[in-house]
Amino acid sequence: MRTSAELETIERLRAAIPEARIIALGADPGAVLATQARRAGADEFIRKPFGIEAIERALTVVANHASRGSNDEFVTVDPEMQRLLVEIDRAASTEATILIRGESGTGKDLLARRIHLRSARHAGPCIVVNCAGLTDRLAESELFGHMTGAFAGATDSRTGHLGAATGGTLILDEVGELALELQPKLLRALQEHEITPLGSDASEPLDLRLVATSQKDLPHEVGLGRFREDLYFRLDVLEFQIPPLRERAADIPRLAETLLDRYARQQGSEPPRLGEECITRLSRHPFRGNVRELQNMMRRATILFAGRDVDLDALFSRKVADTIPQATIDTFNLRELEKETIRRALEARAGNRTQAARALGISVRTLRNKIQAYDLGNALTKESAVRAGYVSA
Repeated sequence: MRTSAELETIERLRAAIPEARIIALGADPGAVLATQARRAGADEFIRKPFGIEAIERALTVVANHASRGSNDEFVTVDPEMQRLLVEIDRAASTEATILIRGESGTGKDLLARRIHLRSARHAGPCIVVNCAGLTDRLAESELFGHMTGAFAGATDSRTGHLGAATGGTLILDEVGELALELQPKLLRALQEHEITPLGSDASEPLDLRLVATSQKDLPHEVGLGRFREDLYFRLDVLEFQIPPLRERAADIPRLAETLLDRYARQQGSEPPRLGEECITRLSRHPFRGNVRELQNMMRRATILFAGRDVDLDALFSRKVADTIPQATIDTFNLRELEKETIRRALEARAGNRTQAARALGISVRTLRNKIQAYDLGNALTKESAVRAGYVSA
């Protein structure tokens, strides 16, 4: 590639097919063209002249991108969302700090990881910090690390989240939840590019790319005194706002089908069938929980209606009243719903506990304990699954 036309081609290809894997070729002695290609949307750049080793290396990088992002790919056909992805991908190739804002469940974490995977630091670590969880007395140690004997119980040294992200990307998830007392210490570390573990007199260099997410309106939080203004300005170099799912209704049918196919593969069953009426109702649903709410609905549909037409009332009522025996309906409670959901998940997989646990999002050990608690171990046969209509004879 030699001209701006090739760069424009990459941009157009990335916009038209966001999931495409793009490798650019060109003579680039100063690495300027490689940077421009990545900013345009290329996953990797091969510098001429090149041998088979360079091609294999580039293919490996692109394959890693695909495998690490395959379950987290941002599925969208919405033109505005696609344009936003192009802008984010351009920003990913820089070292700029990025703030991603949006309602809970819109996919802020997916875009944060996407930025890492499309950055020059993609081979380095990607450390995600749940800021809402950094509230106890050991929070400073979790962020900055500590030395042996720094406090009671510190029997050995530990690298904190910031140190672990050196050479890669640090994602501060829901940074608006970060405790106020930790904010000045984090700000200093980011500004000075160094950290000092607890119990140490020596600082350590810090080399990382920062991406933060927030569902809170940070300027509003600054006005209320709950977030430091100087830290906000440190984070707000490039800001992207993800629209809620209800504002991009065209994405809902494709997302729903993608999720059903994914969950069905995970549990080894046929995906449920979404009829026209179901798709229409999904497209009109407000989805206050955004993509996370849609994910839960599609998981429920996969468990209850594998290989069958989805029952609208059961799907949207968030319970399975029409398919649960009347005796259960009369005494309906959370315990009964959990028991019935587990029973159906096991029946749909002919008693395979590993597949059922994966579909339910719990560990096999937890599933085993619940099977014992609900006395479900006697009816999980192939025959019962056939009778229930979940698998064919």
